[in-house]
Amino acid sequence: MIHISLDQVENDALKWAKSFKQPWPIMLQKDTNQNKLVTPYNVKGVPTYILVDREGKEVARGKAAALAAAKKDEA
Repeated sequence: MIHISLDQVENDALKWAKSFKQPWPIMLQKDTNQNKLVTPYNVKGVPTYILVDREGKEVARGKAAALAAAKKDEA
């Protein structure tokens, strides 16, 4: 799982991630190629949860579905 931040201010993104205590890595906007990571998945707002496979195919969309699919894949 990777958190892709679309925050304009890098410090705001890092502060949020720290306060949320998220266990996964964060990609800041400056590190994100939106043409590859945001646009193809039709992200309209945040937060958006999308689970993709190694080839980039969407497996599940929505928080509950993405987390359930990820957990199922761990087993």
